[in-house]
Amino acid sequence: MKIRLSLLCLNLALGLAGCAATQRAAQPDTPPSPTVAEQLQQVRQQYTEGRYGEVIRQVATSDALAGAPRQTRTEAYKLQAFSYCVTGYPQLCEDTFLRVLRMDPAFTLAPNEAGHPLWGPVFRKAQAKAAE
Repeated sequence: MKIRLSLLCLNLALGLAGCAATQRAAQPDTPPSPTVAEQLQQVRQQYTEGRYGEVIRQVATSDALAGAPRQTRTEAYKLQAFSYCVTGYPQLCEDTFLRVLRMDPAFTLAPNEAGHPLWGPVFRKAQAKAAE
């Protein structure tokens, strides 16, 4: 009788321990979301490292960047536009520049950026469309 009771208690204890472990696994510790400044820094770093697809995805999917101040969004979208141009998507590049110009009609590229053979002409085309 004592052996049966001991085995029953052992099974019950193991069952409860398994439930607790399952509960802990179901509620993983989630790291805090990066701040807007941290996300923009990640986008800059990805762009500098030539990880253009990651730039495009991060800017497109970041709720924090979408709600960021205009200057931050402008820089993020500019880097996304550059990434689209570099990866062979000139229409998406132009669309992103149009988005920037609608947010900030006075936006211009720096002289070294404006002369770039890939996105310079696309930006000028977007400027002309935005002015219509």
